[in-house]
Amino acid sequence: MGWFSSFCSSVSSAVSSAVSSVGSAISSVASSVWEKAKDVAKNAVTWMADKAESFVGEVKEVWKKVRPFIEKHVRPYLKMAATVAPWPWLKIAILSFEKALDFIEKFEDSSLAKKLDNAVKWAIKTARKLKETYLSADEMEEAEQRKRDLKKAAAVVPEADRHSIDLAALINDYAMVQTAIADIMESNTVKDFEHYLRLQASQKLLKGTEKILATATSIEEITADDIFLLQVGSSLLAPNPELSNADAIKLDHIIYQRFGKKLIPFVFEEMVMAWGQNLQQMESEWKAYNAKLSKDEVLKRRLEVTKRLSELPPEEDAILQEYITLLPKNKAKLESLGQKCREQRNYVHAAEGFLQTLEKTAQELEADGQEYLADEGSRVGMIIIDCAQNGKRWTDLTPEDRSLITDYANIFEKASKARAAQLVEVEVGA
Repeated sequence: MGWFSSFCSSVSSAVSSAVSSVGSAISSVASSVWEKAKDVAKNAVTWMADKAESFVGEVKEVWKKVRPFIEKHVRPYLKMAATVAPWPWLKIAILSFEKALDFIEKFEDSSLAKKLDNAVKWAIKTARKLKETYLSADEMEEAEQRKRDLKKAAAVVPEADRHSIDLAALINDYAMVQTAIADIMESNTVKDFEHYLRLQASQKLLKGTEKILATATSIEEITADDIFLLQVGSSLLAPNPELSNADAIKLDHIIYQRFGKKLIPFVFEEMVMAWGQNLQQMESEWKAYNAKLSKDEVLKRRLEVTKRLSELPPEEDAILQEYITLLPKNKAKLESLGQKCREQRNYVHAAEGFLQTLEKTAQELEADGQEYLADEGSRVGMIIIDCAQNGKRWTDLTPEDRSLITDYANIFEKASKARAAQLVEVEVGA
């Protein structure tokens, strides 16, 4: 089981008790059907994420195509002009840090107090240039140790000063997450699709916290939830991230409050956006290759006509022979690329349908006239799960199953393209 499978399983079991009851307009039978549809959709996106390379190709190829858009989206955000810094809350936070240091001085012989002293002083210094702070490998190790020291210290300082220590931890986590994302971008080292999902989830959590930091006028406006989001973002970039059931419940609640989305679609939509952008790139490649092949076919026919009417010069005859040799191979390559585009188009647009099933409540789906998602979505989801579990390719499916997936995918083509377009929107300072 991959990370995303474990993640979905953890989140599903953790938040199942928090699922809101359906309204009186929807019968218990309908509710049961919707819950089954959502469960199938969740399992489908789980399998698609874990087995993504069998559906959309190797992650290195997909990353190569979407990285430029991700980079444009991330870079301006991570390296925003210093005109908005220092943030209003920083001056107050620094005074609060210094108050905590007064407490520390009483225990200056304590090893932990000295470590906390260094950690808080680092936070005061870094807070003034937080958005421009990128850590070296050695500094990242120091940040990991500082994170452990601050966690220990938070358990012993007076409650009145604990928020200050938490803010120091937030600054430390911010620098770590910001650096880790930048390092991945610069080194181009996305290992697999689950790594991509973790990267994107961390980036979204960083941006969510960034908005709070940029607008807060007091340290009280920076809550435990903001600190928690960065802690989760930092942990997601660890080699073996873990999310407890308690943290899953808390994260699901915060994400829904702030973004209006449940946790699984909040994370998985990044995959759907990447797949959609990858598909658009593939279709562009097909169109360009098709145009070139059409041009070559016209030139070949022109040379053949000329040769029938008169003798061709040696250099033009050589060109004709090259066309005769290569065109059949190029046509086969075009057909293969076209087939791959058609297959991926169906999987990508179907994934959009699953995502909408997870994003919306039963009431919203009913109100939007999407009742068909309950039945058709479940059937399509089970087919895709079967493909992922048993290594079935598109050509292994029955004509009926291929038709069912195609029809379902066509419904969500427009929405899928719109979601993919979000990847290329550059929101500087948003």
